[in-house]
Amino acid sequence: MPVLGKLIFLLMMTGTSLTSNENERQCSVKYSTVFVSRIEDLPEEIQKDILKDGEVANPRKPFQAYDVIQPGLPNRRLVLAGHSGDRWFVWIDHGGYNRHDDVLGFSQLWEKVDVFRWFRAAELQGEPCIGINAFLDGVGTPARSEH
Repeated sequence: MPVLGKLIFLLMMTGTSLTSNENERQCSVKYSTVFVSRIEDLPEEIQKDILKDGEVANPRKPFQAYDVIQPGLPNRRLVLAGHSGDRWFVWIDHGGYNRHDDVLGFSQLWEKVDVFRWFRAAELQGEPCIGINAFLDGVGTPARSEH
């Protein structure tokens, strides 16, 4: 398989869309999107890529949010994930001493007719909703396909 370069974008914006409850962070995605509510519902290759850096709690499940160590809890939690057409995004709340949000974008790489694999096309940091919509707009990926 060909070696793929990783494209990293930094969005230097602050703030996160929060509702009154931190566990219910929301985002307005401007494209028709199919959302998933658990890591287990992501395509297998995307799960493997995300889980290679350690466990991820599903939404509204306990995780290591701050620097108070609670043994047995993952350091990351899924906030929002889904796909629009052939583009998948995953918003992860990364807890610990330097709590931050990561938005990962995945696209399909066609290797031959009817054979593709997922690759991480973007790592966006900053305001998650802006990152998700930018990725779905085609920032950091080949030309946008139909949804």
